[in-house]
Amino acid sequence: MTFRFYNFGPQKLTMDANEYNKKFYSGMFNTEAERYYKIQEKKIKIVLGLMEKNEKGKILDIGCGDGYISSVIAKETGAEVHGLDISRDAVSKARERGIDARVVNLDKDALPFGDRSFDAVFCGDVIEHVHDTEILLENINRILKSGGYLILSIPNIASWYNRGFLLIGMMPTWVESSLRTYTGNPFIKTGSGHIHAFTKRSLMEMLVLKGFQVESFKGSPVLADGSRSPWKEKIWNAVDSVFARKTTFASTIVLKARKVEKYKEGI
Repeated sequence: MTFRFYNFGPQKLTMDANEYNKKFYSGMFNTEAERYYKIQEKKIKIVLGLMEKNEKGKILDIGCGDGYISSVIAKETGAEVHGLDISRDAVSKARERGIDARVVNLDKDALPFGDRSFDAVFCGDVIEHVHDTEILLENINRILKSGGYLILSIPNIASWYNRGFLLIGMMPTWVESSLRTYTGNPFIKTGSGHIHAFTKRSLMEMLVLKGFQVESFKGSPVLADGSRSPWKEKIWNAVDSVFARKTTFASTIVLKARKVEKYKEGI
């Protein structure tokens, strides 16, 4: 048995990352759900295309939000879908959609399921919000059945525009210097609550270390949300979609990885 010791330094006197995420995503699914699903439309289609039909299966949606994606997954696969989210408001909405959802803080709570409970896990844009990403992946591996798979999406710190921002000395998107005030890039007005940042390579290497075999990577654009002029949004959607064809430059990376049975923690 190994023991892990952490020193996170002085405690914050204001809002910590978990509290920020809870408030941010509760607000989003109360007032901006339509906008969120609009900009994530392509990613959702990619995720559904990677799912396997299994009418007797069980799928866990980590970070299920209001349950919209969970309900679409259930319809497309025929599986029984469960959900977890940090936001109590979002979980209530997910339950209204028929999803067996629970409130879980991934930094404080273990995944509340037994070993080999699920055929698949979907973890969409969640891992970057979690302090200990390795423990999360170990837990996902634990609850997956033999031959089970993980579909995971992340915002790509190495996207085409982030490379440009860094080249001219600006902060990239998806990361921030503070939970309270966003600074360093005049094109970005608010933070996202991300604790960690990922590239295609960093994510792949971590998954291999935690007992997964990566089967496929796909890039996805982040579509415009309708808040700008139509011609600007048309140009953005076209350019971001072109770069999404090369995964390392994409705004969002979606992958599918299979559980490796011979994996043991610490080996």
